[in-house]
Amino acid sequence: MSRFVQRIPFLIVVVSLLSGCGLFQTREPESPTQPSDSFPPASVPDVVIENLQGAIEKKDAVNYARCFPASGRERQPYVFIPASGASALFSGVFARWSVDEERQYFQNMVAQTSTGAISALQISNKSILESADSALYSFNYVLVFQHTGTTLPDTAMGTMQLVLGLDLSNMWVIYRWTDFRTTTDYTWSYFKGKFSN
Repeated sequence: MSRFVQRIPFLIVVVSLLSGCGLFQTREPESPTQPSDSFPPASVPDVVIENLQGAIEKKDAVNYARCFPASGRERQPYVFIPASGASALFSGVFARWSVDEERQYFQNMVAQTSTGAISALQISNKSILESADSALYSFNYVLVFQHTGTTLPDTAMGTMQLVLGLDLSNMWVIYRWTDFRTTTDYTWSYFKGKFSN
């Protein structure tokens, strides 16, 4: 009797043990703990704006925060300058505003919405001034974010000016955000102030 034939009972036992432990069975995919794949590396400034729009549309707080300088990789501190009106109303909040506050307000806002609720950032009249290591973006915006809060509408509008620069990993991020009120409507600054805590 050949050695192979003698080993058949042993192989049957091994295969049955392995199949019994679920090694060859399919399993449910793990829920994601990392940001989604819809966040291309910001190797050029335009990608930062696209990533910001995508994070808002998907209500993805992780990817939203990735549009700003990460701790330890920033070349300069992040600065947010709120629009008039909101600046006075939330002066204490905006006095200490940082990337952490950006992340927190967006998480709070996402927590007060439903899965099917609409969220989008529409921009128009975009102008860009670029140099080798910085870019200044100015545009009108309409932010739509359907939430369950009762003291704010679902829409904010105004003009925003973003200063983008390279971080220490040579990716583009938002270093300075200035919000301007252009109508009597609520600006994005109200959303940041209201959802900050």
